[in-house]
Amino acid sequence: MSGFRAKAVRAAKFSALIVVGVPLGLIVAAVVWLVFITVASELKWGWVDVPVHYRLTFRVEANGVVYTGTTVVQVTYETQPSYQVVNSPGIAAYFEGQAGCVQLPEEKAICLIPDAQNLSRTSRTWSVANLADRLLSVDGSPTGPKADWRAIFSSNARSVSGSSGIPLDLLPPIVVFENVKTPSSAHLFDPENPEQFLGSGARFLGANIAVSQDTLSVGIEKVLPLLNDPRVTGLLSKAGDPILGETFARMGLAESEFYSSGVCPPAKCYHPSKRRR
Repeated sequence: MSGFRAKAVRAAKFSALIVVGVPLGLIVAAVVWLVFITVASELKWGWVDVPVHYRLTFRVEANGVVYTGTTVVQVTYETQPSYQVVNSPGIAAYFEGQAGCVQLPEEKAICLIPDAQNLSRTSRTWSVANLADRLLSVDGSPTGPKADWRAIFSSNARSVSGSSGIPLDLLPPIVVFENVKTPSSAHLFDPENPEQFLGSGARFLGANIAVSQDTLSVGIEKVLPLLNDPRVTGLLSKAGDPILGETFARMGLAESEFYSSGVCPPAKCYHPSKRRR
């Protein structure tokens, strides 16, 4: 009888070890997996990044002279391995570059904002990535506006090619500075009413987007010296400035609209007087 009791006690202890040990093992395994995922995500193990350069160009005519503004920017299409995807969609398109600006007479300037955050003439602001999807050739699709457009991911980014005019309904915001040294002189340009901003006889001659092999544009501060002024930071506009009443969102004109560097907050990792971290 005592032998039976001993066996029963040993069986009970073994069962207890199983009951306690299995959940503990699962917890340890979960912690190890979480640490692995965190490290893999931080080090970008298995991530795919495909950068594509785009050239945006626009032209205006003022006082009988044609002015051309252009900028080469980059969109990096990124895909994260599915096993690392926890709190994100696992895909992204990161913009890097600066606005395309051209100087006009009498200290004026006009700039196309390729990746606007707050500026818009309508309820929708079109970024470079949006334009490339809808206007360029992807996986052999035709260029130009199309209803059946294809989204660009890292898997097909290398197939993007061609060039296209940008329809007015997809045109990124354009800003006119009455004086390149004065942020409060900025207006949101209306391409359908160019004379209002550039004088009698002025014309907007269109805009274009194209895949480019050129390096990214730099030197915007040469056209807009206000961006190099240490007194000018963050929001360039203030209450009462005309651009506040001209934008759909009415959030004002931010310094970061004119330059951005990938995933970093513009104010921290890109500025004409700073280098990217």
